[in-house]
Amino acid sequence: MFAGHYAPALLARRVAPEAPLWALLLAAQAVDFGFMFLGLAGVEGAALQQEAPRLVITEGVWTHSVPMTVVWSVAMGALAWLVTRRGAVAVAIGLVTASHWLTDLLVHTPDLPLGFVQEPAVGLSLWLYPPASWVLEVLLLLAATAWLAPRLAPAQRRRVWGLTGILVLLQSLSEWVLPPPITFSELAVNALLAYVLIAVVGWWVERVR
Repeated sequence: MFAGHYAPALLARRVAPEAPLWALLLAAQAVDFGFMFLGLAGVEGAALQQEAPRLVITEGVWTHSVPMTVVWSVAMGALAWLVTRRGAVAVAIGLVTASHWLTDLLVHTPDLPLGFVQEPAVGLSLWLYPPASWVLEVLLLLAATAWLAPRLAPAQRRRVWGLTGILVLLQSLSEWVLPPPITFSELAVNALLAYVLIAVVGWWVERVR
């Protein structure tokens, strides 16, 4: 999942408006930041395929297991508390971080570890049906944006819909137009650049008051 991961960040921004949107967007992908860096270091990894599912986690205990999801969520929430000293922001960041595993569960084949070893693992396998997974991600994102937008100033409202348009475009290009990455390093670099770009756009959304 890519674009759909950002739906919880948008939902959290409405519930906790004091939480910066850019920080919530980063929290939505915090687990994958870790996964990409650990993959580049050879600690974790994934099998890349040309057909669906295009990615299967082969080693993901440190980032995509249930117990480590809890650790990541608490750590991100604690970091938010240390920076802002605001409980609502810390809770929002922690919950958005945790949402990554839940949204992955919808699309991954069974490669999300339940414990501290790779097996047993779970996943509902929607990635085996690319049109259905694309529709799900886009609908989650559109619904979250529609729920958040009325609470924003008019200029911010236009910009958040622009952010959503960028996410839908990136999801569509990666799903239907661009060839899938062949190596993990190619995947990691592209993903990390996209995550940073999206956070920057989130910062831009809130620059207008």
